[in-house]
Amino acid sequence: MTYPQDFSDQGAGLGPQTILRLRQIVLARRNGRDIQAIVLACGLGPDKTEYPRQRRPFSEMMKDWLVAEGTFQADMIHCSMDHTPWNCIEVTLETIRMVREKKLPGNILVVSTGYHLYPRMWTTWVLICGGKKEWRLAFFPAWEGTYDILHELLGTIKYIPLALWHRWRC
Repeated sequence: MTYPQDFSDQGAGLGPQTILRLRQIVLARRNGRDIQAIVLACGLGPDKTEYPRQRRPFSEMMKDWLVAEGTFQADMIHCSMDHTPWNCIEVTLETIRMVREKKLPGNILVVSTGYHLYPRMWTTWVLICGGKKEWRLAFFPAWEGTYDILHELLGTIKYIPLALWHRWRC
């Protein structure tokens, strides 16, 4: 699974950082990772003034990119029908829900840009699912992505109590 990051053309297309993350999924498979399914749970941007040209959920746009790239078949990519998840904790929780609903394996490979994975998404996934027998977590960062260290650190701090609270619910 991966997280979206940016748009191009006011929401009409995927941005370079999101495409970088999708390329990392392709690279993971080419490097021998056994990827049997991809779960994409991100929806529509809530700020219509910032993304006035977004007509389709982020997850569907990402799926189309992966299929067009040629490494993955459309039937192995699962997009959430809930188009409200937007922030990383919502996307993570919707991904967990989809994995369970579709009875997919709990072997989760989280792909994102390096400083988004470490510390934020690593902390979130480990706090929610770490140590539970049905989940096996792995992370595959793309280190060449852009990041804002303060944003990532504050996001990690914000997500710790949320992740701990959701650990008991998941």
